[in-house]
This record gives sequence, structure tokens and C-alpha cells, in this order.
Amino acid sequence: MLPSDLKAHRMEIRTSLLTGGPRMTKVDAKALVEAMLFAAGRPISVEEMSGISGLDARDVLDAAESLLREYASRGGGIEVRAIEGSFVMQVRGDLAQAVTMIAPRELDSSVIRTLAVIAYRQPITQSELARIRGNKCYEHVRILERMGLISASKKGRTRELRTTRGFAEYFGLQSESPEFLREMIARKRDMIGITPIYESLARRLGIDYVVVNPYRPGDGDAARLREIRLLVASPGYAERIREHYSGELVEIGTSTFSKLKEGVERLALQLKDVAGAEALIGEIDSVLMEYRAMARGLGPVRPLTPIAREIALDMHLDIGENGVTAAADYTGAEADIIIPTHQEGQIDIIERIKQRYDAMLEGLRQRRR
Repeated sequence: MLPSDLKAHRMEIRTSLLTGGPRMTKVDAKALVEAMLFAAGRPISVEEMSGISGLDARDVLDAAESLLREYASRGGGIEVRAIEGSFVMQVRGDLAQAVTMIAPRELDSSVIRTLAVIAYRQPITQSELARIRGNKCYEHVRILERMGLISASKKGRTRELRTTRGFAEYFGLQSESPEFLREMIARKRDMIGITPIYESLARRLGIDYVVVNPYRPGDGDAARLREIRLLVASPGYAERIREHYSGELVEIGTSTFSKLKEGVERLALQLKDVAGAEALIGEIDSVLMEYRAMARGLGPVRPLTPIAREIALDMHLDIGENGVTAAADYTGAEADIIIPTHQEGQIDIIERIKQRYDAMLEGLRQRRR
């Protein structure tokens, strides 16, 4: 039977089981449970089979366990497995890899990406997953739970997600351990490298990433630089980075909101399925409008360093020789306003820029008092 025929046949049986038609003759419990396992195409619990069929849960369990033994004794290509209180009919584990290419695809690519994030970062809270993959992940989680590929446990106000044994069985993997799964995913995926200051940006965009130092790479960094296909780094370091990395490079400025927005738009064009790009661009536009409104009438400014000039222009401040002097902290220049640039790497990318704009506004307000 071809994969397309198999899927249609499963749907036929599933419809028949759920609707009661066509009219069913008397069948024994084992035949009915076997039909449900075949139709489901996923791990299905004893309770669910009992609810669908009207059979007693004890009869369902006895039938499923009998089928498990029967299929095991056959030595055929199909097996019945018990997985965390559920049963599944599937291709035998040692044959799964051989038939992967012709198996019907039941998971959408976006659901697969969500599942990969869970597998790679487990245990991961659902709230953290939403920050990485966006709100669509909640529907993905429901799908993956129904299929028995992940489990969820209560943790505070959210839930903690992990892959199940069914995940390894579904993909024909040799082990279900998180370490093994992380290694497998790292080998298979297109890895994105980021320098530490962009970690919050990657989380906001829903990018699966590894943190790397491309400027003075250690042994671990050197290995990761060979694996990644794209690197996100600060502008002005391309020559030094190219000594250690030859792949795609996207430079994203963090001196102003406008430069950050340009960088996010550029990165979104390079990558597919960037869950948080639209929301982040909208947030940047909104925050910048607020700062421009707060800056109205506070100038002029006399910038002594490039970053001070960029911030003044981004807030639409007047610039003039008689203005309040402003300079970046790294220069050591004497100025009325000192712009912070040496901030903690872990600070959120939006907050990083806000601190610089706040310093400019506070300095101007103090001069006006």
C-alpha cells in the first residue's frame, strides 16, 4: 500500500470509529483495538480508545498488551509499543530509518521547528518557548501533546515541556536522552551564531542559536564557527571576524533604534520563519516615537563622538555648536552628557539602547533647570 493510500485508509477507519458508520458487526475487542491503533498513527491512550469504542478500559488494556506480544512474536516490520500509558502501532524501530523517505509527513514544518526547540532546550517552560517561537507555539504544543511526542508538567504559572520516549520512537532514534537529542539536532539543523550582546535579540526573534566569540575564539568557539551557516555580530569587526569565519555575516548596529531596526529587517530577509521579527520591529517603532516626543524642544546638542551624534539625530534633536556637549563613555572625553556603552552583555537589546537615550534626555533636562 502506498503512503497516500495508507493515510486515506487510516482516515476511513478513524471516521468509522468516531461516527459509528458504516454499521459495524460484532467484533472482538482485540480487532477493534488493532483498528484504532492503525487508524491513529500516533500513541493513543487506553482511556481514549475506551472512550471512542465504548469498550471497558480493562478490556482495551488486555487487548493492547495481547497485540504487543503478538506483533513481537511475528518478527514483521510493524510493531505495537507501550509508551507512557499509551500504545502505538509503528514501523519497527530498527527499520524506521530505512523507510523514512517514503513515510507520510504528518507534521507541518513550523511544528517541527517548535518540536526541535523543545528537544534542544528541554526542559523548557511554555512561556520561554513562546518568547522563542511566538504565540503560535501554543497550538503546536497541543498538537505535539496529542501525538505523544512531548509531555508537560505544571511549573508555577506555566508548564515545563520535555520530549517523551514516543519522540525517539517516532523519528527512529536510538536514544531518548536529552543529551543525545541535543547532539542530533545540532548536527542536523542550520545553526545561527550570535555574539553575547545579541542573545536577547535572538530570543525575541525566535531564532535557534549558539553563542560564540568570533573575535578571539577559543577551541569551542572555533568548532562552532565551522558549524554555523550565519553569524550575527556588531558592525566594524568584519576584518577580524574573517580571520576565523568564512560564512554569511549579518552586522546589526545597536547604537540607535533606527540601526537596530535596519539590522532586524536585514536578518529577517536572510532567514525563514522568523517568528518575532514583525512584533520586534513594531516595538522599536513605538519606542522610538515615544523618545522623539520626549525630546521635543530639549535641544540643541553638541555631539563630541559619533554615537552621541547618531542618538541625537535619531531623536530628532537640534544639533549646534552652542548645544549641550555629549560623548560616549569609552572616549574619556569631558562632556555634560556621558552616553553609556559598556553595559552588561546580558541586558535586553531594547533596554541597552533605552539607557543611552535616557542618559541623553536626562542630561538635557538638567541643563534646562
